[in-house]
Amino acid sequence: MSLSDARLIEVIDVQDKLGEGVVWRDSDSTVWWVDVQGRRIHCLSWPGLALKTYATDERPTALAFVEGRDDVLIVSFESGFALWSPATGGIDWLSRPASLGNGVRLNDGRVDPDGRFWVGAMVERKVAKGELAPGALYRLAGEGEASPVLSGLHIGNGICWSPDGSRMYLADSMRGEVYAARFDRGSGAPARFEVFARFRGEAPDGAVTDQNGHYWSALWGGSRVAALSADGAEVASIAVDALQPSCPAFGGASGNLLFVTSAQQGMSPEQLAAHPRSGSLFVFETGARGMPAARARRAGLKVA
Repeated sequence: MSLSDARLIEVIDVQDKLGEGVVWRDSDSTVWWVDVQGRRIHCLSWPGLALKTYATDERPTALAFVEGRDDVLIVSFESGFALWSPATGGIDWLSRPASLGNGVRLNDGRVDPDGRFWVGAMVERKVAKGELAPGALYRLAGEGEASPVLSGLHIGNGICWSPDGSRMYLADSMRGEVYAARFDRGSGAPARFEVFARFRGEAPDGAVTDQNGHYWSALWGGSRVAALSADGAEVASIAVDALQPSCPAFGGASGNLLFVTSAQQGMSPEQLAAHPRSGSLFVFETGARGMPAARARRAGLKVA
């Protein structure tokens, strides 16, 4: 099967307002993702398809699994990072960055190969002419506070790493651009980000890399997921029956299933009628294979 010869095998109709942050967990064969605007976290067993949905007080935006534990997750909510227990709903706040500021919330995120949780922020207010976009890229490492590493983002998205961890990717959906930078795994610091790819008429949203280093980007407004080679050339495209695909993740027993979230947010009645599956989770069998999601490394975890 070639990269573009994907086969749709399942559609999970959850009517997400803004599905995002999908991640596969190998330890129990489950898929986790969030509905940001619906204030929900979903967990789907695979292939059994048992679905659990949890309500949250704040908008959840991304998820991270914890090294050595399946009973808690680290969740980036709109205002900060917290340990969250699915069983009890208990929350232990880890960091609520004051630098987020008014009209800015956390957004897309993933864990790097060495256990740091990175989340990009997005701007929900109007940016004044001449004002530097107030969104930033945050890094949560060890027991420290989440610290901003890069400023000037409108909608921080598409965070992931090359298979060997030597390259970091980041997108700004508002600009329609994906960036890449050399990544120092020892210090957890990216070098200067350079433009890797540009899109027009469709916005790069969440992303993931496969074992061969392809960058798979969900294209908001484009009804597809595009695969880019390491030099930024588009090498494959998978059509998604939703106007606004939002985030992909590889998983399944062989790592060849691509789970893709989508959103209904901002769609007109006419658009929803034309794309009635919008807000669903789509599952494709592909010719690519992903890598297990890295887990966050933290000591002394506690949650109510």
